[in-house]
Amino acid sequence: MEDNFRIIPSVREIRYLKYALSTPGEYIQPTGAHIGNLQQWANLCHQEGKKVLINHELVSGLGSDKMAFQMLKQLYHVDVLIGSSVTKLHMMKNLKLKIIYRITLIDSISMENALRYIEEVKFDAIELRPYYHALEALPRFQEVWQGDYYAAGFVNSEERAKTCKEAGFRGVMTSTRELWSLQL
Repeated sequence: MEDNFRIIPSVREIRYLKYALSTPGEYIQPTGAHIGNLQQWANLCHQEGKKVLINHELVSGLGSDKMAFQMLKQLYHVDVLIGSSVTKLHMMKNLKLKIIYRITLIDSISMENALRYIEEVKFDAIELRPYYHALEALPRFQEVWQGDYYAAGFVNSEERAKTCKEAGFRGVMTSTRELWSLQL
């Protein structure tokens, strides 16, 4: 794993995949993939030495049961899975895949629930979103769990990416193509 701050391209359209593959980062998140083209996206990423990070909730046509997660691992060779459901995260972890717990900070109740579930879920990193709330909430989350945190959701400028790095995030996930080659 690389030691520097990660900018993870969230590729919503396959026409931008080639550019994302040319960027210096280790990971690609194909958020525009569907069950019919995910294997193609994953193969292209792996051919270029990139790891594939998938939010199973964003793959059109994919179920959200144990069989779907087994397919992601065995058929699509996904390297990292992202999810927000504690039940689904447990299923994913049993497959011995790297897991990112996706937390959307909507209100104080969502934050309290997420903080409570952190003890229950065994994951490798946490994604906090959206940007503004992620910055505000990061210190509270770090009191509960010391690990890698990623910011996502409206990280759409170099200034915001730098702010995330300065705040203590390990990286950001962004669909803003102008940031994909940024090295901080």
